[in-house]
Amino acid sequence: MSYATTDPEQVTLPRLAESLTAMTADDLKWYVGALPGRTPTRKADLVDALCTYLLDPAQLRRFWADLTAEQREAVADVVHHHGGRYEADVIGAKYPGVAAPRTARSAYGYSYHRQPPMTFDLLFCHLYDVGTFIAPDVAALLRKMAPAPAPLTLPGRDEPPLELAGAGQEWRDEPPETFVTETERVAIHDLTATLHLVHEGKAAIGATTRLPSLGTLKQLRERLLLGDYFGADYTYDRAEDAIRPFALLMLAQAAKWAAPDGAKGTRLALTKSGQALLAGGVTARHVRQAWQGWVKTGLLDELSRVRAIKGQGSKSVRLTKPAERRESLATALRAAPPGRWVALDDFFRYVRAERLSPAIERNQYSGLYVGWSFEYGSLQYTGGDYWDVVVGTYLRAVLWEFAATLGLIDVAYTLPEESPRDFGDLYGMDDEPYLSRYDGLLGFRLTPLGAYALGLTDEYTPPPAPAAGEPVLALLPNLDVVVTDARRLLPNDRIFLERIGAPQSQDVYRLSRTHLLDLAENGLGLDAVQDFLARTTGRPVEGFPQPVRVFFADVAQRLGALRETGRMVLIESDDPYLAIELSHDATLRATVRLATIDDRPVLLVPEAQEAAVRRQLKKLGYVARR
Repeated sequence: MSYATTDPEQVTLPRLAESLTAMTADDLKWYVGALPGRTPTRKADLVDALCTYLLDPAQLRRFWADLTAEQREAVADVVHHHGGRYEADVIGAKYPGVAAPRTARSAYGYSYHRQPPMTFDLLFCHLYDVGTFIAPDVAALLRKMAPAPAPLTLPGRDEPPLELAGAGQEWRDEPPETFVTETERVAIHDLTATLHLVHEGKAAIGATTRLPSLGTLKQLRERLLLGDYFGADYTYDRAEDAIRPFALLMLAQAAKWAAPDGAKGTRLALTKSGQALLAGGVTARHVRQAWQGWVKTGLLDELSRVRAIKGQGSKSVRLTKPAERRESLATALRAAPPGRWVALDDFFRYVRAERLSPAIERNQYSGLYVGWSFEYGSLQYTGGDYWDVVVGTYLRAVLWEFAATLGLIDVAYTLPEESPRDFGDLYGMDDEPYLSRYDGLLGFRLTPLGAYALGLTDEYTPPPAPAAGEPVLALLPNLDVVVTDARRLLPNDRIFLERIGAPQSQDVYRLSRTHLLDLAENGLGLDAVQDFLARTTGRPVEGFPQPVRVFFADVAQRLGALRETGRMVLIESDDPYLAIELSHDATLRATVRLATIDDRPVLLVPEAQEAAVRRQLKKLGYVARR
């Protein structure tokens, strides 16, 4: 199987007689066996018989009548939109119920001679150096009787495709756990939180990879309204396990809001545009800028996020530029019906049918593999599995990790180990529960923010807040927050509720000062908490019960009571009188402060004055060892 892209138009299709003449007599007998009457023995007579039937408009019309409705659509597509060529990947995706036309020989050159061809098979020729096609003179006749198919549209639905999680898993006792995450409302806040983390100098990255560290990702997750997609119990053992925090830090770099700071480049710092953005506030326009920056960046190849696909760094593997692939995906996303759910399988069929499938490798033959051995796990001869394993996995990663994180799409999904993906007999996947963390993606819904970012609309209108008469939470005077309509409570709202309140019983949480102080310490202010409660309870902040207002006022007062204004260096000595003497020295007393810790006198030196104090101590004959 070749993976290099070629232009099929470079080969001129031969007419019917020429095509048939290029076949063997045995192959022709297989075709003629479907025609009425005796089968000729001479090759020339076999060619004449087939030409007589296939080039006779009346007989061809009878053949047309024998086809199924879906076969007619496939034939019409081939002759109107594909120049007569049968492009298996495209036609197979567009008409999944139509089997590919059989030929006289198998893919390995062996004669079938088992079953006569069906009418659908008779319309197609097959030559080794040309492929499967309808001869131009036959195609011209078919175009007169076959109306051109309507343009393909991407089907949408009102409900998320959660039922797909259980497809083909009848053996299960219980249906798999499923989730729906709406991303639009949290995208702008979480981008802002990412910039704040960078501004504080807390975004550590690899010096060469520019990928965030595990500690950085954990810190950022605590600041986000929607931490990650699998809830608070989803822990990170490795940096590569994160999805949303990882994507946000990479997006900030792609948009040129953050860049490595200093010669070593082990931390991110805000660029001038990032500083201006943080000062002025993130808007929908900046979300579009971040997406456009990501589409063009070479900062990361999303395929590298799937460690199970191996060989990516091999010298023999030449991968395409990620920017080329993302542009194909962006084009396909623009076909999604805004506000309606699209099943991932339908989206993938559309991508293949519209020739938007991105090429991953430039090699003529695939050098990628799964499992422990290239020899046994090579993806070279996996047929349709190659597309699902490599291309499909790549698209899942971009959609879920970057498009969803930016708020362009809402996502419906299950756990990766509950994925309906079936790798069949693919060697190397026998004992693996899933291929990647993105396997559980079931479908998505294009948001208004996504339509704006993709250029489908010129203006963006934020989603309206829930009507005041339709709250999903109730706020009680005893600080309890009660879920009044669990069916309408968004999963990300449930996650946020768990971050601000301690569970008391099912669907009852009590506002916790400790929880709020933890959030504030990680950069999430009280305003965000109060706005959340106002939106979900349908009550303005000034309308909260009086004990609740007092509670928030007390927390706000505590948050403002203490400030960290600087750091001090502590210098101690085994001789307690030396510290007292130095604190009174004329050259030091304006800078150092004498203090007592555990009944021992020590010197406190402001961090900014440390170097000057050390120089003066050296002049006095002392060195403070570190």
